[in-house]
Amino acid sequence: MTAAKKSPAKKTNSSSRGPITIIPRLVMRRGREAGALKLIDAVRKEARASQPGTLVYLVHRVIDGKGDRTLCFYERYRNQAALNLHLGSASWKKVVEQWTEYFEGASPKSVQMLSLNRIAAFARKGAIALAPSRRRAS
Repeated sequence: MTAAKKSPAKKTNSSSRGPITIIPRLVMRRGREAGALKLIDAVRKEARASQPGTLVYLVHRVIDGKGDRTLCFYERYRNQAALNLHLGSASWKKVVEQWTEYFEGASPKSVQMLSLNRIAAFARKGAIALAPSRRRAS
């Protein structure tokens, strides 16, 4: 993505007034996973530090036994303006500029994505750990 363009991969039909939830899936290129994860971590860090409208940003690695190269995101934004700010961030622009080196597909337009409208929910305190769990050796 160039500085002037927004990624259609994350475009939604949601109202600009309400929260937006998306679930994109990105596939990392074989042998380029470490670099791809570094780029995504930079996006996470920037969103947490300077994007208060990014309400939830969870990244999961799909365990598929085929190299585990798929990343599944759960992202929730306060509104369309918050999503636009995220897509315009320096860290996301860097991902887009280096897309073909680290991710499959010609551009973020190739990303599989679901846009969601929540119909029911609850969350228990502490249900979402902000860091990956690490098992202790016994």
